[in-house]
Amino acid sequence: MNFSFFDEPTAVYEYLQSKKPELHFDYDEISHDAHKRAFTIAKITEADLLKDMQDSLTKAFKEGIKFDEWKKSIEPTLIKKGWYSKTVVKSPSGEEKEIYVGSRRLKNIYNTNMRTAYAKARYEAQMDSTAEYFRYTAVLDRLTRPAHAKLHGTVLPKSDPFWDTHYPPNGWGCRCKVQALTESEVKRRGLTPLDSGDYLPRIADKDFAYNPGKVDSLESVAKERIKDYNKFKKARGLNTWQSGLNDAVDELLVKKNLKAPIVAFALGKLDKTIITKSEKILKTKIETEHIMGDKHGILHIRPGRKEKYGQDLRIDEIKQIVSVLSSDKTPVSIDINNKNIIFWFDDEKDKDKINKIVVDLNYKLKKFGLTNYMATVSKVDKANKNETNYVKIR
Repeated sequence: MNFSFFDEPTAVYEYLQSKKPELHFDYDEISHDAHKRAFTIAKITEADLLKDMQDSLTKAFKEGIKFDEWKKSIEPTLIKKGWYSKTVVKSPSGEEKEIYVGSRRLKNIYNTNMRTAYAKARYEAQMDSTAEYFRYTAVLDRLTRPAHAKLHGTVLPKSDPFWDTHYPPNGWGCRCKVQALTESEVKRRGLTPLDSGDYLPRIADKDFAYNPGKVDSLESVAKERIKDYNKFKKARGLNTWQSGLNDAVDELLVKKNLKAPIVAFALGKLDKTIITKSEKILKTKIETEHIMGDKHGILHIRPGRKEKYGQDLRIDEIKQIVSVLSSDKTPVSIDINNKNIIFWFDDEKDKDKINKIVVDLNYKLKKFGLTNYMATVSKVDKANKNETNYVKIR
């Protein structure tokens, strides 16, 4: 792919460099406005690899590096990090999918990022010019989509809403462009502008139906981006934590396989509000946000052991631990005497009982260092929740 570097290519590579790398399993996981601010490549699930790709593409544009040379330079990094040839990637939901990373996928990545960045800079330059009209131009050869070719020569005011969704590129591999023309140039060429693009066919693919150069308010874009990225991170974290808990419960409590190679596993994180309130009440700095469980902890809460105290949870309740710890609706208390945190959740089969998860803070877990540790989980009378040594923080 060749580029004609117009007046200020600096604007293009600065745009590529400024986009914040974000992990998204599918290209359409984030909104069009967020795409303008976020750099993402579908099926890349490692942040450092995504940043490597962004840096290499930025360098390619800045130095005029063509596809073959860029591909040759990035291949060793992709091979080293396991994202080349046949590879298996995992979605936030845990679904595994085999993909093939080769010349075709890399060319799509290269062309799409280059053309989108170029289009943004071109659009901004055209909007700053004295031209009143945009003319849609397609490459009229056998590779061009018929729908794109039909728009060739279409002239509209550059302020027409049509360009909000159809400023090229309008699909994977799209080579269409837009020319900016003054009213005198339109007359001199004998062109007839349309009054409105309302009746033109909508030919942009769903992933490209936006104008890369037309950015809404920074505040609204930031909110969308943060929401999308946090949604991805939360789904990925919850899936990982739940899988670890399920494996431990199934092996140790259901199958009673005490030789299962289970040592320790993540159960979630303390949110910032809980950390802040806990530190203030306990006058102790919480060293980490992470919550861990281990083999000993799971065996400690096994129904057979807790049953004799009337504190046993059902297996389905034990498997709720991750969702209870992660929910911002879960009631939380501080135990002043024991200096730990308690998460409460209802027993859905006994309205007089309530379940509590006790998390010890700054616990030194063997082989894993300092963490917050799920010390026990038990079933108690609801009145227990109101003991004087408990301070409600949520």
